Amino acid sequence: MADTSPQRVYRAACPGCGAPVEFRSAQSAYAVCSFCRSTIVRDGPTLSRIGKMAEVFEDYSPLQLGASGRWQDKAFTLVGRLQYKGETGTWTEWHAVFDDGSSSVLGEDNGSYVYSVPAQLGREAPPAADLRVGARTSVAGKPFDVASNVQVALISAQGELPKLPPLGQTFAMVELRSSEGEVVSLDYGTTPPVVSRG
Repeated sequence: MADTSPQRVYRAACPGCGAPVEFRSAQSAYAVCSFCRSTIVRDGPTLSRIGKMAEVFEDYSPLQLGASGRWQDKAFTLVGRLQYKGETGTWTEWHAVFDDGSSSVLGEDNGSYVYSVPAQLGREAPPAADLRVGARTSVAGKPFDVASNVQVALISAQGELPKLPPLGQTFAMVELRSSEGEVVSLDYGTTPPVVSRG
């Protein structure tokens, strides 16, 4: 049954246990049931169970699902969380949904935060192996340095999500930084890579 609120919330029964599963964003194709931890994919009004998600690693984050805030005068709510593990440790990406239904990412790593929105490179993304740390590249004509290029794996997820890389399989995550402190992330967990800028 669809909700008629401005956020167009969609609720349906979990195919694993029958508990309610909620999608607040039309961009969310996946969810993790908060009761049985079933990983669910949404195809229109149909929900299908595709597996079970590992428990979220306790990272003592001050953020939680359902927390809300404002970014550039737009209200958002945190509706999903992806936890990654890489060569340098673990970190979290929060899936944030604005009141207008668009989405964004709030990256959290040891008390540091980067807020980013979907972006375009203006060209085809190069292979991750071509982006060596310390090299310079451009995004929409602006110079960026390759700050990190690490192999990561999804270790857990919670809530609703626009993407869901395979659990435990490694892929490249590249971070570009400009001299003004802008960050462009390239997530090679999907093809083509997901690009965000903040």
